[in-house]
Amino acid sequence: MSQPRQPWSLPAIVGSIGRPVNNALQRLGFASRFFVMLLFCSGQSFRRLHLTLREIYFSGFQSLLIIMVSGLFIGMVLGMQGYETLQRYGSAEALGVLVALSLVRELGPVVAALLFASRAGSSITAEIGLMKATEQLTAMDMMAVNPIARVVAPR
Repeated sequence: MSQPRQPWSLPAIVGSIGRPVNNALQRLGFASRFFVMLLFCSGQSFRRLHLTLREIYFSGFQSLLIIMVSGLFIGMVLGMQGYETLQRYGSAEALGVLVALSLVRELGPVVAALLFASRAGSSITAEIGLMKATEQLTAMDMMAVNPIARVVAPR
């Protein structure tokens, strides 16, 4: 009969440290292989230019409306909050400059990037996740079509 391992023994300590490190390295290796495969297949997406252009239209151009409406409402809120302060100091006529500079310089790029990344990222993730759940990616693989080159690389 073997003796039960004590929690302070050297194999237990090494195992408790090594297991998470091994799992992290395994995930990093999987992500690295996926990234290299994606870079390798990205050059082939120029042959399927219509897929890339469709994704640019869907992700970029259709996000523009959401970004513009959000920018409009953020500008109105900035104007409403800035008017109180500027009126108190007798500078209410500088409200337009305040809103324009703060929205264009500071807040606009950040909000646009966050909205674009969230809309495009969530739609791409949902689309690929649905394809995985309905086994469309497996079917593509069975038909000798590389799913990474066909689905992931144009996105």
